[in-house]
Amino acid sequence: MYTARLSELLYPLVSEFADSIGVGTADSAWVSLSTYHRAWLVVNVGDMGQASTLDVSIRQATDNAGTGAAAIVGKAITQLTQAGGDGNDLVCIELQTEELNVDGGYEFVGVRTVVAGAAVELGWTLYGCSARFKPVPTTNWTEIVG
Repeated sequence: MYTARLSELLYPLVSEFADSIGVGTADSAWVSLSTYHRAWLVVNVGDMGQASTLDVSIRQATDNAGTGAAAIVGKAITQLTQAGGDGNDLVCIELQTEELNVDGGYEFVGVRTVVAGAAVELGWTLYGCSARFKPVPTTNWTEIVG
């Protein structure tokens, strides 16, 4: 019998709770992936304002201050557009820690959202997946019902 709980396999590292996000670029806090093998970003897009666009990516840095922040090749969604009917979509980005520039000291990741044209309703969560060490923390969960 498989006994692992999903709350032990997917740990919310950083989130943006559902809100109307205005035009501009926003970067999340930087979080370490040193204790995980993977990360998974889930983005829930709601209504998109007239002529709006949305870009979302996972970026890497060498510390939690964002030093040396850089893009990770292939870790950005295809731009969503209001004109293309992309509102009310669910998209995700999966990252293996081997895809980070670990030789350059990159072990921190953050989420960048870029909204243009008009506001976009969205929320997202970046999960740490496949913990390197057990047990995993539960502090970022408000409640776990099993």
